Amino acid sequence: MRHRVIFTVSTLVLTLLLGAVCLAQHSKKGVDLSKTAVVLPFEGTIKGATGLPEATRASIIQQMKDETVFAAVLTPEEAKDKDKATLVEITGRLVDFAPGNAASRLLVGFGSGRAHAGFEFTVKDSSTGNILWKKTIKQTASFWFNSTTSSAAERAELPDGLAKKLIQELKKEK
Repeated sequence: MRHRVIFTVSTLVLTLLLGAVCLAQHSKKGVDLSKTAVVLPFEGTIKGATGLPEATRASIIQQMKDETVFAAVLTPEEAKDKDKATLVEITGRLVDFAPGNAASRLLVGFGSGRAHAGFEFTVKDSSTGNILWKKTIKQTASFWFNSTTSSAAERAELPDGLAKKLIQELKKEK
């Protein structure tokens, strides 16, 4: 009799726990990729990263359009007359940056070290303001320069890498 009571209580507790887990999974709000994304201007006031937030935002917009991650990808100007219920807002804030050893690259013609950057990305529901997804994504690249002495590929490596990682993470959420 005692074993039967223990078995019944254990079964009841297990059922309640599984029900709570299922309810939590069901109520989890993910990013609805069938909506239109509005990519707002990115923030970044870290010294030495001039131009990186804008370059990263431009790369994200282009790659999201190329890969059709969302139904459409717009800038705030393009989204002015759109229904907020069909929009999600994407924001980015530069939270970590190190330019690598750019000084030796500029003086000697080559350098070592790698630049890295971390952005905190947030996806919000435009109509409610609720945060649907938030994550800090970091990327490392050969160099990041905001000058004409570096190649276009070097200037694009860090923003393009961040864009690719963001898209990968968002696709996992659907």
